[in-house]
Amino acid sequence: MINQQDSNTFIHGDIVMEKPKGFGKTLFSYACGAFGHDVFYAALSSYLIMFITSQLFNPGQTGISEATSEKMIAIVTTMLFVLRFVELIIDPMIGGVVDNTRSRWGKFKPWILFGGTIGSVCIVLLFTDLGGLSTSNPLLYIILFIVIFAVLDIVYSFKDIAFWGMIPALATNSAQRESVGVFARIASTLGQSIVAFSIVPVVIYFSKNHTQSATVIGDKQGWLVFAILVAAVSLIGGIITVIGAKEQSSALRQTTEKTSILKVFKAIGHNDQLLWLAVSYGLFALGYVICSSFLLYYFTYIFGDATSFAIIGTLNLALGFVAVALFPVLSRLFKGRKNLFFVGIIVMVIGLIIFGLAGKNLPIILTGYVLFFFPYPILFVCVLLMLTDSVEYGQLKTGTRSEGTTLCVRPLLDKLAGAISNGVVGFTAIWVAMTNNATAQSVAAAPGNVMKFKIIMFGIPIILFILSVIVFMKKVKLTEKFHDEVLDKLCTKLGVTKNEISS
Repeated sequence: MINQQDSNTFIHGDIVMEKPKGFGKTLFSYACGAFGHDVFYAALSSYLIMFITSQLFNPGQTGISEATSEKMIAIVTTMLFVLRFVELIIDPMIGGVVDNTRSRWGKFKPWILFGGTIGSVCIVLLFTDLGGLSTSNPLLYIILFIVIFAVLDIVYSFKDIAFWGMIPALATNSAQRESVGVFARIASTLGQSIVAFSIVPVVIYFSKNHTQSATVIGDKQGWLVFAILVAAVSLIGGIITVIGAKEQSSALRQTTEKTSILKVFKAIGHNDQLLWLAVSYGLFALGYVICSSFLLYYFTYIFGDATSFAIIGTLNLALGFVAVALFPVLSRLFKGRKNLFFVGIIVMVIGLIIFGLAGKNLPIILTGYVLFFFPYPILFVCVLLMLTDSVEYGQLKTGTRSEGTTLCVRPLLDKLAGAISNGVVGFTAIWVAMTNNATAQSVAAAPGNVMKFKIIMFGIPIILFILSVIVFMKKVKLTEKFHDEVLDKLCTKLGVTKNEISS
């Protein structure tokens, strides 16, 4: 049993533990980083593809033919897909590099600052046509695009792995980690919500022509300003984390052993709980990203009013705060994270069914969306905390503590989900004629377009969610009680007490 006794202590089993000094400052600083990090993630995973399909090769702005435009969109979309797949094999190695880092600022902070700085420059460049090269010299543009995106993807992995990999270093027991995870998830939900709320008005406001129709979202200038704001917020959040978050000193973390490439893959391959969590979360993340990446398309080309998309941001903000704040209560109500995950998935599936059948009825659309989104922050925290707890499970099984390597699995899966999603969204947009100057009327005029779109947006995620929960319930056993038992065994093995591992 793990719970919080008062504002300054935690109860872990039958041991009362004090919070580490400066824990409140750490929570705040880490939350700021999470806010900026997910602002960046939302822009990269959901809205870059919208810029590519609607603005980058728009015949009305570039003078190229519709056929050439669709060809270029297909090429760039394919490049995004291939690049992210190729770089998947690099992420475990990046986790190993992070684990081997020894600096006066710790193993994580240098990479948060490095990745945040380079990544901010790269994302701004990706939201441009590189000085008109996209149309004046398409081959050179594609080469430069590949280079910039590859650099961005690598440095983002360094930052993402380092940022989320910090959690085992910021808190040792499950109660402390729950506090870190909840605060971070509240902040990250706020970040994603603000992006969803503001993207359409920001892009339109900073575009050359502010008086655009609801089915046309700004111009290249507006999207560039949006990218600059995203980059600035992300970088500032990372800097606050670097300055304010404090790593704990723990007997479990007192190791000077370097992590080799072989040990990186051993840490992953010999940790069965990490692997099953990875399978389940990968299916869940892919379903969520596919659906959420289509939301702006839905409001633009199905509902017919892109400005109404701001409602989604408002809902995300309210629901995210409530959902994450209720996480401890819901976890106790459903007797642990495992049962909570099951219930959450069922609610999300019901939400998608309602959303998919809503047509243009806004109240029903929003009802379906509420049921779809509300469980998401809760389930993310469930998986994040269980992945974090798998660090000690892996340490017990292999004898090596691999924080960065273990926690790189979730960013790797998010990258995989993003890669597949970008491909699905890009080619679906071409398939159902949702590119460039398309409108809700032009999409609806073609027989079957709306149905094909809904099958991809709703049908595929439903299947993925069901598969995810089946794997989770049958194979994952890393509950709070199980982790407590793992800590007991580790303490015995290392000859330390539970108080010593949380000091």
